[in-house]
Amino acid sequence: MEMGFSGARVEAIARVAHANKAMIYYHFGSKQGLYRAVLLRLFSSVVAEVERLRAGDLTPEQKLGALYGRIARHFGNQPALPQIMLREMLAGGKAMDLEASRTLGVVLGFVAETIEEGVRAGALRPVHPLLIHITMMGPLMLHFAGRSFRDRLLPREMPQLSPPGDEDVVAHLLGVLDRSLAPSRNKL
Repeated sequence: MEMGFSGARVEAIARVAHANKAMIYYHFGSKQGLYRAVLLRLFSSVVAEVERLRAGDLTPEQKLGALYGRIARHFGNQPALPQIMLREMLAGGKAMDLEASRTLGVVLGFVAETIEEGVRAGALRPVHPLLIHITMMGPLMLHFAGRSFRDRLLPREMPQLSPPGDEDVVAHLLGVLDRSLAPSRNKL
């Protein structure tokens, strides 16, 4: 995980997992198959949240706030998730197969349809869903993936500055989301 897909060796994975290399190949077929299983397992919890929100009875604003709040909770519970996502982005998604990338498409599709629903209701202004998603996911990934970096750097370089907690970051970003999607008061 620390070295990414291309840097990881099946022998090392087997050693860390206390597994037999042959069993990894038996169950997953290849290193790519193992990686795919890991991605799908990590992403499945977020996709399940999307489906719960789709079936729920929230306003579009509440749905989007709940989505990013729940993603933040998943990042806190699964620290590997934001790290893997950042690593995949930097690698251009080369190690991610079609099924794993489709799970991420479910999230963006939900953001798009929820914004559209809010625009139709007059509750949200029209905005490109990818811009909203980047606005929310970028800081979330950096906050959660950068925890060890901040924990090492801040006490040494800025001891007077205490880092914000997860709840502080989520509350700040939800405020940004609300302001970003608020309908314009100056209609022509």
